[in-house]
Amino acid sequence: MNNQYGIVWPYRSRVAYHHHDDMDLTDEWQREVYLHAQQTMIENQFISVLDIGCGSGYKLNHDLGAFDTTGLELQCNIARLQQRYPQRRWESCDLTRPISRTVDLVICADVIEHLVDPDQLIKFLEPIQFQRLILSTPDRALLHRPWKRRYWGPPRNSAHQREWTFREFSRYISRSFEILDHRISNPTQATQMITCK
Repeated sequence: MNNQYGIVWPYRSRVAYHHHDDMDLTDEWQREVYLHAQQTMIENQFISVLDIGCGSGYKLNHDLGAFDTTGLELQCNIARLQQRYPQRRWESCDLTRPISRTVDLVICADVIEHLVDPDQLIKFLEPIQFQRLILSTPDRALLHRPWKRRYWGPPRNSAHQREWTFREFSRYISRSFEILDHRISNPTQATQMITCK
């Protein structure tokens, strides 16, 4: 099988990248992912959290503001994040250049479906010494029925390169990380969430 990132044939991914700007959003999407992250931090007495693809920074600041946070974003968004939340740490992120650091929790909420090559994200994550990793992405089977054309791609959302079913995403992530929990975190928004170590 060629590299479909765990997705079964005959699924067709999008081939051209379309940037999605969510700098004006607050907690309309993935709120439950951040609340789960907050609960994970408290239950495990964690201190530090790294949010890869933190977007507007609202959820990181609002839901995890009691902790030591670092938000990674595209360079074009860093100045706005620093202006909005100057008390927080913001860093430019280039997935082609993995970083080695130690952090209690890593969040990557609804980022992986935007990437032309999600293996870059996996390689970026591998050298990070974390206690827990939380990933989320839409569940294709909740968005589209298998007999509908969009089920087999490309996604309706032009900023998404591909979308995984629950089983496909589990298969893909388990190649690199040990999955502790995998659930539908928001059925209305078709969000699936994986917690790994």
